[in-house]
Amino acid sequence: MSAGEASVKDDSVWLSTLPPLHWLARGLSGLDLILQPGGSSAPEGLPSRPVLTPTHLLLPHDMVVPTGLDHHQLGRAAVAHAVAHLKYSTPSVPCAGLKPMTVALMSALEDARVERLLLREHPGMRSWFLNPLRLAVQLDGIGFAALISRLDLALMDPGYRDDHHWVHKARTLFDAQAADLNHREGFRQIALTLVHDLGQARVAFRPGQYQVSAPYRDDNTFLWQHDISSADPPPELALHVPQQRPPQAQSMEQPSDGDRLDVSTEEVPLSQHLYPEWDHRLSMLRPKWCTVIDKLPSWRHAPKLVQASATVPMALKRSLRLNGGRRLRRQPEGDELDLNAVVEFMVAHRAQRFAESRCFTRRAAADTSASILVLLDLSESTNDRLGDAEQSFLDLEKSAALMLADAVQARGDRIAVHGFSSNTRAEVSYYRLIDFGTPIDGAARTVLASAPGRHSTRLGAALRHATASLAEESSDLKAILVLTDGAPSDIDVHTPQHLVEDARHAIHQAHSAGVQVHGLVVDRHADTCARRMFGWRNHQIVSDALTLPTRLCGLYGWLTAA
Repeated sequence: MSAGEASVKDDSVWLSTLPPLHWLARGLSGLDLILQPGGSSAPEGLPSRPVLTPTHLLLPHDMVVPTGLDHHQLGRAAVAHAVAHLKYSTPSVPCAGLKPMTVALMSALEDARVERLLLREHPGMRSWFLNPLRLAVQLDGIGFAALISRLDLALMDPGYRDDHHWVHKARTLFDAQAADLNHREGFRQIALTLVHDLGQARVAFRPGQYQVSAPYRDDNTFLWQHDISSADPPPELALHVPQQRPPQAQSMEQPSDGDRLDVSTEEVPLSQHLYPEWDHRLSMLRPKWCTVIDKLPSWRHAPKLVQASATVPMALKRSLRLNGGRRLRRQPEGDELDLNAVVEFMVAHRAQRFAESRCFTRRAAADTSASILVLLDLSESTNDRLGDAEQSFLDLEKSAALMLADAVQARGDRIAVHGFSSNTRAEVSYYRLIDFGTPIDGAARTVLASAPGRHSTRLGAALRHATASLAEESSDLKAILVLTDGAPSDIDVHTPQHLVEDARHAIHQAHSAGVQVHGLVVDRHADTCARRMFGWRNHQIVSDALTLPTRLCGLYGWLTAA
């Protein structure tokens, strides 16, 4: 408790003011709301808040009274707020499937919504709410609780100005929706949008340490119905830490009792690797700058993969039937010059650097082998829905990768499906979802389906690790096919061009190692940076995301026919 706050120490303080508060509640609502003093309503270390039920309002004896208010002013604001909920809120809404941060933000918007509705009937009450909100605001904070306190004040005080972009956006969206305060779904959608923005900004939320900022507002348990779950999992869900992948499963459907999947509640880190990063401003590699962590994702409650259109495999098969062989590039001898290899050789020669004179192309037999690594962008933005479709980009790229994996294995080539996301340079998560030589069975599909979409997109580090994975392959053709929804980014990088240049450098390193890198980018505005990273011929802008499976399969057909 800060120096500017005091606490109501015993029930006698409330007993002296309960009669007028009772009549206030009766006059505002027409109901006999029972006001009852009681003990603490919060975990140890947190200030208590009123607790509202359909019939009672509990006023804890240890409620914090900010300096500048007295217990009567705090009590009447608490009663008015409780009446607003009783009149305009729907109690006990199921919150299954909602994250704690989402529930907290929806509650804050609901508090502001019902108070505005009450003020339409009783505009003179505004100061009842406004004074406690001004005393509770955390003007210098940028954590979740501080931002909510600033938003609470912004939604009540038209004259308040806040320079934080998230608070400004939230206020703008709320005010636009306030023309219809009874449209609850509109405010729910606003909350989902704002939670997504907080997730992108990496604003942390710790449920056990969060408390409603305004001392007169109840703890929101009136609004929600929380599922009761046992702390101990049932015996069939006992934890099992795997070595590489889950046991065999028959399919992505629910397995039978005799073939039940072992499950894991947490990701399994397998190994750590240090990689450099290119600093284009200094024109140098920063050694051991990024930490790439090989992980096996948790496959507990993995969703079922949504299969893409069944017409795509037929298009791929037609492409492969037309393929009479492959054109192998960067060969020591052949019938034609490889112009890209010639240019790189001459550049290295004039710079007095050693370069192999592998400057020819030749046509190989149709049974020449290929090793294809599909690298999936697993950043937070891939969870966004595709227009009116129920699929997200994450669902679509998983289905496209699975479709290609089925077709490539049927043809006899080797394929791997890996994914990546980043949480600063200290944690680039790398998921070996389907590795080379892994059969495309139920277990592989489960691991692929369970890959999470979160954090950011540090592409260069992931490409270096993917190139290292291909070093062990002995196939004639080695290629990395990158599926992404935009330009690379991370929260510890403030110059957008930095990660673009690093990815470009990583791709040049891959080319030097004999690995082709091609990108499918589902963002028409990212054409400039995609061209910069992948090159003119080695990237495609996919304007319609739903065509991604077709484009991916077509790219594989073009590579194996080139």
